[in-house]
Amino acid sequence: MDIQLYRKYLEQYVVEAIENSDRTNAGISEHLEEINVKGLFTRHKEEKQRALSDARQAFADHRHWPQDIVISHLGLDPEIMQKTPVKK
Repeated sequence: MDIQLYRKYLEQYVVEAIENSDRTNAGISEHLEEINVKGLFTRHKEEKQRALSDARQAFADHRHWPQDIVISHLGLDPEIMQKTPVKK
């Protein structure tokens, strides 16, 4: 597994979930559950599946934790919440 690709996809999925949810841990967790990595010939499928699985587990298991703690637990920059625009 390529760790750089894994971290890239992990951040991508977390940012997408933040943008498309109500910005709560429960909302982020629900959006992550809706994302699927599908296709027989998907590039970097292992990295994508692992990143999505880790993000899902972190937000599902730690819904009571502050978001910056959950995000830093994943190894991402906690400031990602402030950098991510709110979709209306």
